[in-house]
Amino acid sequence: MIDSLPKKKMPDWIKNICDENQPSKIPLKKILNDSLYYPSAGFDGVPIRYLSGNIYSFIYVDYGRSSSELDEEIQNRGFNGYQIILSREITEGELTPNGWKPSPPSRHDGDPSKYRNWIKKPFAKWLVFQRNDGLGSEHGAERFSLLYLCAEGVAAFQALYISNECFPLGIAIIQPGTGFGLNWTDFGNPEEILANTVLTNPAGKPTILLYGGIGKRDFYREPCWPQFSEHVCFLEQKNIGIWRERT
Repeated sequence: MIDSLPKKKMPDWIKNICDENQPSKIPLKKILNDSLYYPSAGFDGVPIRYLSGNIYSFIYVDYGRSSSELDEEIQNRGFNGYQIILSREITEGELTPNGWKPSPPSRHDGDPSKYRNWIKKPFAKWLVFQRNDGLGSEHGAERFSLLYLCAEGVAAFQALYISNECFPLGIAIIQPGTGFGLNWTDFGNPEEILANTVLTNPAGKPTILLYGGIGKRDFYREPCWPQFSEHVCFLEQKNIGIWRERT
């Protein structure tokens, strides 16, 4: 948990999950509201490690990761000190109950089919993790939710947040694969489609931005999206900064 960000109470929709009370319907808007949205996430657990307690719902999206790779990652590495208390596949209809229409990119955004041979079969999985007995709050939140999608990051944002009239608390732009990283557009460019989509969402926009990646910390001394101009902190021993919109 980051001390310079608000600490939040675990929401009831997570608190009330147990073996005898497994939700038959995904609490979609509760998962989306106050979440961290992380496109091109891979299997990067760093935001969860540092922000659980400030945030309890994490949305990870990556079109280059398969369902079997996710299962293998969870089984072999998982989250240190946590066990799964809920795991279920989620259908497209559950995520977009009202349907949705993608907004096409402009020519300068890039070609979404550029790396079509790299894109894996779409899937969505919802998992809830619980901290192991004997570990305290210094280890992390008692529980957190992870919704993982194999999907394209811009389209997934439109489908999840815009079609459901929600917006995330934060967004993570961390080594998003621009250039040789098999991403068709530049998530860090404030003039391209992801930034335009997120920041013009009629429901609202995030209040915090995580920005960073490999290389020297000096590379990330300024936010990729200038709307988030107030520097909060860098994550300890990481080249990832947290920024928020200056009030």
